[in-house]
Amino acid sequence: MWIRTSLLAAAGTAYALLPLTAAAGAPVPGAPEPVVPDAVYPLVAYAEPDLGGASQAFGAGVFDADSGGLGAVGGDAVSSLRVAEGFRVLACDRTAAQSADAVDGLGSCRYFDAGWYDRVGGGLDDRISLLTVVAAKETGQGVTVYGEPALSGGKLHLGSGRYEAAAGDLDRLDAVRSLSVADGHQAVLCDSDRSTATASGNPGLCQVFGPGEHPTVGDGLDGAVSLVAVGGPAVTATSEPGFGGAVQSFGPGVHQAAAAQLAAVGNDAISSLRVAAGQRVLACADDQVAPAVLGECTLFGSGVHELAGTGLDDGISLLAVSAGPSTGQVLTAYADGGLTGSSGAFGAGMFAATDLGTVGNDAISSLTLADGGRAVLCEHDATAPGEVGDCRLFTAGDHATVGKALNDQTSLIFVAS
Repeated sequence: MWIRTSLLAAAGTAYALLPLTAAAGAPVPGAPEPVVPDAVYPLVAYAEPDLGGASQAFGAGVFDADSGGLGAVGGDAVSSLRVAEGFRVLACDRTAAQSADAVDGLGSCRYFDAGWYDRVGGGLDDRISLLTVVAAKETGQGVTVYGEPALSGGKLHLGSGRYEAAAGDLDRLDAVRSLSVADGHQAVLCDSDRSTATASGNPGLCQVFGPGEHPTVGDGLDGAVSLVAVGGPAVTATSEPGFGGAVQSFGPGVHQAAAAQLAAVGNDAISSLRVAAGQRVLACADDQVAPAVLGECTLFGSGVHELAGTGLDDGISLLAVSAGPSTGQVLTAYADGGLTGSSGAFGAGMFAATDLGTVGNDAISSLTLADGGRAVLCEHDATAPGEVGDCRLFTAGDHATVGKALNDQTSLIFVAS
C-alpha cells in the first residue's frame, strides 16, 4: 500500500479521503479521519520514497517552488509525505509545460488526508511544485468568494483553512464564480473535493489565485468549484490590541528590527500576534547586532495572542518563525568548544530538544553558520509562555563558544538561511 495502514486508527466523525490504494474505492461519508500519532508537524515532505532523503516540515499555508517555498526538498523533488491528523494537503504540478491537462498554469493535483504516504503517486513523483497545507476552517476574511462574476451576487468570507462542498462549507452560495484575495493570502480552487474525488485522490481541475480581485475563476471552474483551500501568512503582527493599528505579515525566518525587518509594524510596537496552524514564533526583546544575548523571549504556538500585560507588549525586536525542522547544513553544532567533538548539521527551521540528533539536547558548546545564516539558540523548548530561558542570536561565521548561559544547555534552535 502507498500508506501505512497501521496508522489508520479511527478518530473523529468527519468525512475522509481514503488511503490512496487501488482497492480503496470511493470515500465513504461519515468515515472517521485516520490518526497519525507520530506526525508531529502538519506536513513533512521527503525527496525520496519511503520517507527518506532530504526533508522539510510545513505548517498551514500555500508553498510555491518558484519562490523557494518548498525549502530543503525543492521543486520537482517530492516523493513521499507525512500528513498529521487534522490536516489535509493539496499537492500540484504547477508547470504547465509538463502537464497535458494543465489549467491556467496549475496541472495535475492530488488531495491527501492524514497518513504516511510512501510515494505520492498519481504521476506526481518528482513533479510537485505547489503544496497547500490546510487545517479546519478559521474565522477571517483572507478570501471572499462570490456567486456571480465580477465580484457580484452573494458572497462568503473565508479565513485560512479548507472549505469543502461535501461538508456544506459552500452551501450559502449556489456557485463560486469570482473571488478577491487579501494581501498575504492565496487560494486554491478545485472542481472536486474529498467526497467526489476518485480513489486516486484526484481533485480534478485546480487553479491558484494570489492577492487581488479575480472577476472570474476561469472557464474550467466557473460554477463547478467544490473545494477552496485558503492559505495565509505564517505570522501576523499588529501594533494595537485586538489586531488594530499597523499590520505586518511574516513568513519563515528570523526577522530583526536591527535589520529593519519589522519596519511596517515597528520596533518595540507589537501588541497582538496571530500564528497560523502548525506554525511557531519565538518573540524576543532587545534585538542587537549578533552575536548577542537577547532579552525576554517567549515561544508561541498556533492561535491568537494578545500581549497586553506581558513583558513583551510594545517590546518585541525579533521574531523567529518556523513550522519545524529541515535537513541541510546551514548550521553545524558541536558538542565541545572550538568547533570540536560530535556534531550535527541543521537546515533552516525550528529544532526542539528531540530534533537535535547526534549532537544532542543540552550538549551544544560551539557552532558555525553558513554565509547568510542566522540562528537563535534558547535554553528550553517548552511552549508555555516565558519558559524558553536564556536566548542568544548568532550570525554567519564560526563561534568557538555559545556562551556560558547556553553551554551544554541548548534545547531549542531557530535557523534561517
